[in-house]
Amino acid sequence: MEGQAAGFAGFKMMALDPAIRDLCAFALALIFGASGAMKMRNLEMFESSLANYRLAPTRMEKPLAYVFPILECAGAMGLLISSTRTGAASMLLALLATFTGAIAINLIRGRRNIDCGCFGPLLRQELSGWLLLRNFFLMFVAAAVTLPKGSRALESLDLATIILGATTMVILYASANVAIANLPKMYALEAM
Repeated sequence: MEGQAAGFAGFKMMALDPAIRDLCAFALALIFGASGAMKMRNLEMFESSLANYRLAPTRMEKPLAYVFPILECAGAMGLLISSTRTGAASMLLALLATFTGAIAINLIRGRRNIDCGCFGPLLRQELSGWLLLRNFFLMFVAAAVTLPKGSRALESLDLATIILGATTMVILYASANVAIANLPKMYALEAM
């Protein structure tokens, strides 16, 4: 059947249009490449952010501060190569689940006033439910990239769709992050 691929245990798995799959992969590559690079620019600050979560043993904070940005950059590069795209998306999905779990645990603990560490020194974001929603969106996009690619051949117009769509997604993502980062300031102004 066109548009479907064989799945596990007799289930049929939906195939994703190749242009949509590539658009999602390239947008994620830009987001995670930038995020990993920004963390690497100031590993001490990212290590401090990790320590504020109070989830990892102290001796693991420095190694994790190196490993997470490397995995983000490796995942970003893997998304750009067709043969490694599904594995890279799966790895980023696992990273996102880890980050989302860490945020959720600290929100449950009532610890909102710590920097998420998502973009290193570039953008301080306090923990909030909005970060959970943002991460769920990224998880949805990463999960879409793990779906089998449809059999339709890409056409020249698809390239423009992929580039413009990925660029738009990244701009919307960046805008949402700036809005999330400024929410505490807006709430403080309202309280005056």
